[in-house]
Amino acid sequence: MRDRSTSPAIDPAVERRNGLLFVFAQLLTYFSAPVLYVGVVQAAFCDKLGASATVSNLPVSTYLFGAVVPLFCAWLVPARLEQRLVQIGYTVVAFSLLLVCAVVFLPAPNWLRITVVIGQGLILGVVNSIISLFLLKCLARGTTEAGRARALKFAFGFGPVAAVVGSLFAQMLLAGKVAGIVYPHTFGVLYLVALPCMGLCALLVRRFRLADVSDEPAPSFLAFMRVSLGAFVADRRLVIAWIAYLLWYCAIGGITNLSLYTREAVGRTPLEMAGLIMAMRFGFKSLAGFGLGSMAARMGARSALVATVVFVGLGMAWPFVSSGHGYLLAFGLMGAGELGTVYFINYVISISNASHATRNLALLSLVSPVSSFAPALHGSLTDAFGFRASFAFGTLAALLSLGLLALTRKQGARVLDTRG
Repeated sequence: MRDRSTSPAIDPAVERRNGLLFVFAQLLTYFSAPVLYVGVVQAAFCDKLGASATVSNLPVSTYLFGAVVPLFCAWLVPARLEQRLVQIGYTVVAFSLLLVCAVVFLPAPNWLRITVVIGQGLILGVVNSIISLFLLKCLARGTTEAGRARALKFAFGFGPVAAVVGSLFAQMLLAGKVAGIVYPHTFGVLYLVALPCMGLCALLVRRFRLADVSDEPAPSFLAFMRVSLGAFVADRRLVIAWIAYLLWYCAIGGITNLSLYTREAVGRTPLEMAGLIMAMRFGFKSLAGFGLGSMAARMGARSALVATVVFVGLGMAWPFVSSGHGYLLAFGLMGAGELGTVYFINYVISISNASHATRNLALLSLVSPVSSFAPALHGSLTDAFGFRASFAFGTLAALLSLGLLALTRKQGARVLDTRG
């Protein structure tokens, strides 16, 4: 189903309420980042359980593959069910966290724990991608453009700071510095802490007050895809952006392998360093959010997009020129580069007609499941040839992405300061 908004006037008090609810939900989500941002922590745990590099990268691969579902939800779900869908999504996330807690705190063989962590990555990939899409749609229905910009500013400006706090807690926990909690319960406690955060998010979303919109029947899915794909491939810039985004994903997919390399670079196990890695990742992401936003406002969407690809390329190349604790800067660079998700979206919006923007973004989102092979490929390269083969692949992917973006002409359009 599609929605047809009438853009009614929104009471300022209701708008402030909706904006605050959105901000608090994002802060709780970012605080839970050590387990909700699938990759580093899950790979470290699987590694500790004796999994190979390939298997340790599978949780993030399944996470990326799950992102195919929002395309179908955007086509089918009527506007009147969007708020309920987000509530259900947060509830499902909470139950999936509980499932991991069960296999960690109760006696279970290593193979079962690894299987559950990989399966939960798929669940999070499906549900988090749905939440991300429809929570923003709920915000749009409950705020004016100015109110929405204000909510996004606070949510994604301070959200990564909450992730740093959560990551530092994770570092203390996983390094065995919290008295009375030992491995593997250290890993389980991270999920146990995130569980009530997701339950509270479900309650916060329930308190949104949204403007009514009217629904209209959706076209058949085949008709929708035929028209959308035809218009998309007709624009050379969109095709280049899609391929460049896929290559960016191939490079960013190496972040879990970077974390597994800490045993060689720093002499500490990946599980011991996971919290500090996440803190570096989100600390730099917060700083880059403000800088890239200013760059986009002054120089256009394409400039900030190119910067994120450069950050990822530098992050994947950093192990070739660093050693010891200086190696950890790679995670700061990768954290800054993660904002590429936001700025690829920004760029596609800036070059799309308003009537085509939604379907262009839907097609752009397919890059995530298509790229789900990348983390496992990084692991396979490591198992076969060593870590440097993975890092070389990630660096090459980033360079190819930059080369493609160089083929696009610089856009003159200016975009809003958007962070994620």
